[in-house]
Amino acid sequence: MSGESLGPIVRIGTRGSALALAQARLLVEALAAGGHASEMVIVETEGDRRAPDTAWGEGAFVKSIERALLDGRADIAVHSAKDVPTDEDARLLIGAYLPREDPLDALVVAAGDRPERGTLENLAPGSIVGTDSPRRTGFLRWHRPDLDVRPLHGNVDTRLRRLDAGEADALVLAVAGLRRLGREERIDQRIAADVIPPAAGQGAIALQIRADDGAMVALADTLDDLPTRQAVETERSFLRAAGGGCRAPIGALAEVATERLRLLGGFATPDGRVVVLDELEGAADGGPALAAELAARLADRRAGLLVGPRVLLTRQVDQTRRLANHLAQQGVRGVSVPSIEIVPATGGVLVDRLGELSGYAWVVLTSANGARAVIAAAHSAGHGLDRARWAAVGTETARVLRQAGLIEVWLPRSASGEAIGEELPVSAGEKVLLLRGSLADRRLPTRLRERGAEVDEIEAYRTLEAPPRSGPLLREALAEGKLGAVLFASPSAVRGLLGLADTGQRRELLAVPAICIGPTTAAAAREAGFTILGRSATQAPQELARTTAALLLRDGAGVTA
Repeated sequence: MSGESLGPIVRIGTRGSALALAQARLLVEALAAGGHASEMVIVETEGDRRAPDTAWGEGAFVKSIERALLDGRADIAVHSAKDVPTDEDARLLIGAYLPREDPLDALVVAAGDRPERGTLENLAPGSIVGTDSPRRTGFLRWHRPDLDVRPLHGNVDTRLRRLDAGEADALVLAVAGLRRLGREERIDQRIAADVIPPAAGQGAIALQIRADDGAMVALADTLDDLPTRQAVETERSFLRAAGGGCRAPIGALAEVATERLRLLGGFATPDGRVVVLDELEGAADGGPALAAELAARLADRRAGLLVGPRVLLTRQVDQTRRLANHLAQQGVRGVSVPSIEIVPATGGVLVDRLGELSGYAWVVLTSANGARAVIAAAHSAGHGLDRARWAAVGTETARVLRQAGLIEVWLPRSASGEAIGEELPVSAGEKVLLLRGSLADRRLPTRLRERGAEVDEIEAYRTLEAPPRSGPLLREALAEGKLGAVLFASPSAVRGLLGLADTGQRRELLAVPAICIGPTTAAAAREAGFTILGRSATQAPQELARTTAALLLRDGAGVTA
């Protein structure tokens, strides 16, 4: 049947760009599979006529094609769903969505010989990242405030050429666009939706028709992919309820499975200082109501953050994102000023030991930083990690290990090196591999040796205090107004923050109460001159956020004195 035409030739309205034509060909193929002949009607849009170095406005790629539909030059229009404004023309409707491609954003770094794929985490401080999207800009600056995010316009091929010519160190582009253009090899990292939530409808192709064209309404209905429609219409409902258009710094991703729908949505200010992000789950056919509920929740939280308490976060930037999100859910704004920098060990003794894990009774990690460094080193050297029993200081370190596939991780009753030293089920004469940081406390290996264990200590990472790039972040944080608290996870973070400060900034900081993880950190902060507002017994972001919010709101529930 697919070789025979079932009616008049279907005229497809489309832009003439390489990506638009690639998307239109998907419709040609779908129509041909149903026995319908088609032809393309190329329409030049306002977005196509804009100057190369200018940002496009709402509807720039859509309005001209809509006019071609309305005046009868085209029967069906092909759009990137993310480009279609939420205030639709009543004379038109989206008759179908083709099955969705990957909706996520991608990090692309300059072509050339590189030892490893680029990621947001391993981009060097100060790297130039090009994007023409306010959404990507805001969330990038939230996740990595040390990056230099700059406008970089043009189609995909133009931006790739400009990247490789040295105008930027990296780009953020849509995975779907790169795949449809056959440039998938340029994808270095698919960026998780809770880091940069995609644009509403990203990766989906919307087929627009005239509402009064009964024949095309019936034809479009045969092409419609229901899970894609449910997801995209939910995202568009969220965007509409949140008061944003396709150029707003708002992201959303809905996923449909087994008649359930999960919606993640988020908002970022362009400077990345305020971000709200959350998700809800409900019935697949209840998307609009779910979208309205999530938009209202985020609006309340955003309003609270603009006036609510601020807490200074001193961990590495890539480790504060989840904590900042959980703080936002508690109505507290996290301000990132990394006072330490973690430099993973590479090669040498660490890699050698990771190749000999089967010779150890236990491998012990006392921080999530160590876990990340070890996983990266093992991956680069091709070593498996499942040939040993693993022990972790606390739930956050265990979480990192479990994400790497190590399901069985032993934990002490309390999150401390001292507890590991007392409780680790090791017998005299057994070998323990302790993977530690350069500033690690000596009490843990000493206690294990006292119990008769044979301990090999290997430095998995170095801790650099007071990284210079954090100086401007500290100035901005203090200039913005009063801080409710400063959060420390280690004695090195205390020293690093004060090392960043000049004499006047030091006085300001010491007037801010400290919230500390564990008694050792609290003792270091107190000795440095901070007043201790309270302590948390865990580094797990969700629980730490609850403890912090309770302290800032003068509610002592769940707080250890």
